[in-house]
Amino acid sequence: MKRAISRITALVVFSVLAGCAGRQQIPESVPPAEPDGPPAPPAVTLPAPIEPQPQRNRIAILLSDDVASYAAIAKQIAQRISENDYKTLNLDGNAKMSASIRSEIKQFEPDRIVAIGLSAAKAGQKYTDTPMVFCQVFNYQDHNLISRNSKGVKFLPPFSLQLEIWKELSPDLRTVGLIIGPKQEELVAEIERAAEQHQVELLIRTVQSDKEALYAFKRLTPQIQGFWLLPDNRVLSPTVLREIISYGSKHGNQTVVFNPQLLSLGAEISFTSIDADVADAVLKVLGNAADNDALFGPPMTPLTTLRAEINPDLSAELGSRASAKLAQYLDKN
Repeated sequence: MKRAISRITALVVFSVLAGCAGRQQIPESVPPAEPDGPPAPPAVTLPAPIEPQPQRNRIAILLSDDVASYAAIAKQIAQRISENDYKTLNLDGNAKMSASIRSEIKQFEPDRIVAIGLSAAKAGQKYTDTPMVFCQVFNYQDHNLISRNSKGVKFLPPFSLQLEIWKELSPDLRTVGLIIGPKQEELVAEIERAAEQHQVELLIRTVQSDKEALYAFKRLTPQIQGFWLLPDNRVLSPTVLREIISYGSKHGNQTVVFNPQLLSLGAEISFTSIDADVADAVLKVLGNAADNDALFGPPMTPLTTLRAEINPDLSAELGSRASAKLAQYLDKN
């Protein structure tokens, strides 16, 4: 009997211990899992990147007057830009501009100005906040046309190239005379470098008036083979130009001029710029504008080529003797 009771007691104790062990394995509650980091932000869809648009400039092309050479340069410039990006205005020789011209400029709101001729350049100066490039102006120093946002294109083709072609026509050329007005030190230095390059002695006289120019030329004539005329209307009036060319022709001097119309007076050869070359130079300078509208580059941008025309009488005499280099430039007429 005692052995039976002991077995029952042992079974009860075992059952209690087993129940306690089972309850220890099951916790009353499960703590939430700790997050690995801050919650992820909501997804954001970014707009597509905006493609940069090419800058477009509205260009006012100012012509000093109704001159064929001015119109030809304006046409060349217009052909290189969109028709909606330019407006051509003829000032009819009035640098002060008429009320209607001023109104047209105001409505067009240009952010670039191209001035062709002196009157146009002087008119363009009034728009001091607008970058300007001028051309077909010889005595620009007298009118303070160079500034932070105003630059020019040279009036004459490269002097070195002029001398190179001149010597193709006259290989024995050794001495050349030149008369110029004041304030042209940079120009004179450029011509002197060209003369040195081509082994030509250059005799230069600076004068103050057309009468002084004629006097200086007559004194130079016995010492020179050729005379280089420049478009300085301060000291070379139409009357003096005719006298100089006629006097030089009578004394056997070759005369180089800057306008083919002067060939009929007895000049030997003329060197002029090419419209397309001027247009390319103008747009090159305009393309160098900074964000603050300042213009980079030299005060006066040089041209790169030229057109040569020779006296019709000389042309007939020259015939097939023209060199290939000379013919190359004469073919542009």
